[in-house]
Amino acid sequence: MAYMIMLVAENTAQVDAVLEAWESIPVDDVVFVDSTCFHREGAERPHIPMRFVFQPLGGGQRQCSVTLFGIVRDEGMVQQCIEQAETVMGDIASEKNAMLVAWPLCVIKGFSPPADDQGGEAQ
Repeated sequence: MAYMIMLVAENTAQVDAVLEAWESIPVDDVVFVDSTCFHREGAERPHIPMRFVFQPLGGGQRQCSVTLFGIVRDEGMVQQCIEQAETVMGDIASEKNAMLVAWPLCVIKGFSPPADDQGGEAQ
């Protein structure tokens, strides 16, 4: 079964190195989203982010992290992504301003896993 991975990195300088590390797995078609840090901006100007509402940063908000989204073909690749990201970022569990999460995708339209994939079904 395919998985969605999401990596939030406050150190934006590390993003290119993480992407280079993920190329060896390979992780294709990673999407970048400039992120705001609610815990930093909330005191100055309340901003309640809504799920899947992407808007330009402005009006007193500033980018303080980058969020990467990508699809991998199985849980083993999720573990490889974690290992590769940690070669660049260090232990993500101990990082104060970074996180990596993954969740299974039951329905996918438009993602074709490599030919050697035997599990899960893409549509």
